[in-house]
Amino acid sequence: MAKFVGGFGVAHHPSFPSAIADAPGKLPDEAFYAAVKEQLEKAEPDVIIELSTDHFTNFYQSNLPTFCLGIFDQAEGPEPTQRMPHYTVTSDMPLARGLLSYGVKSDFDFASSEELLLDHSVMIPLHFLTPDMNIPVVPLYINGIAPPMPRPERCMELGLLLRRFIEEWDSNQRVALLASGAFAIDVGGPKMGWTDTDWVNTIRDHMVDAKYEQLAKLATPERVAEAGSASGEILNWMAVLGAVGEKRPSFVETNAGHGYAAWMME
Repeated sequence: MAKFVGGFGVAHHPSFPSAIADAPGKLPDEAFYAAVKEQLEKAEPDVIIELSTDHFTNFYQSNLPTFCLGIFDQAEGPEPTQRMPHYTVTSDMPLARGLLSYGVKSDFDFASSEELLLDHSVMIPLHFLTPDMNIPVVPLYINGIAPPMPRPERCMELGLLLRRFIEEWDSNQRVALLASGAFAIDVGGPKMGWTDTDWVNTIRDHMVDAKYEQLAKLATPERVAEAGSASGEILNWMAVLGAVGEKRPSFVETNAGHGYAAWMME
C-alpha cells in the first residue's frame, strides 16, 4: 500500500517570486519556504496532492465547483500575468483517477477537469519547494474564493478521505499533501494591506497545540470573511489538518497573514 509521509502548507502571494528574487536573503518568507522545502525533501514523496484555490483562472461564477480534481498527464502554469518562470508540471494520472473513483464510492462527489492552466496558487508553492518540477503533482481545488464555501469540518473530512485513499492505494508510493494559501488576506477590498493579526495568531496557536477540530469550529464563514476576501484559503489547510489527525506540526511560522508549516508522518 502507499504511505502518507507528510503534510505541508505555504503561502502563494503573487509578489513573492519576484520580491524574493530581487532581495535574496532579506525576506522572512524566503527562509520559511526553505524550511518547508527541507522538511518536504526529508519526507521523500513520490507524488504530491496539492490543495489549492483557483483564482478565476479555470472556473468562474458560471461554473465554480466546490471540490475539483485535476486529471492530466501534463499541464502548464502559471497564468501569463505572473512575474515568475513558466513551468510544465507532470501529474500522476492513475492516482488522480483512482482518487476520483474512491471519492465517489465514499460519498465525496468530486468534480474533475482534464484541461487546466495551473495558476499561481498551484505554481508558486512548487516554484519554491520543487523548482525542478521532478515530483508529480495532483491538484485538488477547494472553493475558498466565493460563497457558499464548504464547511471547515467538511474539508477536514476531505483530508481524512485523502489519507484513507493513500493508505489503501495499491502501490508503494510515498504521498505528501500540500496546502496552498493564506490565513488572512484581502485582495482588492477595503482591508487590503491590513492583517487580521488576532485571527492569524488564533490559527497558529491552534495548529501548534493540535487543536484542529476547535479551529474548524472557529472558522465560521463570518469570521473568515472578516479576515479578508481571500482568507477562505484556510480551507486548503483544513484538509491537511484532517489528514494529519492528532499529529503536531514540526513547525509553524506566520508572516503578515501568511502561514508555513510541516507535519512529518514518519
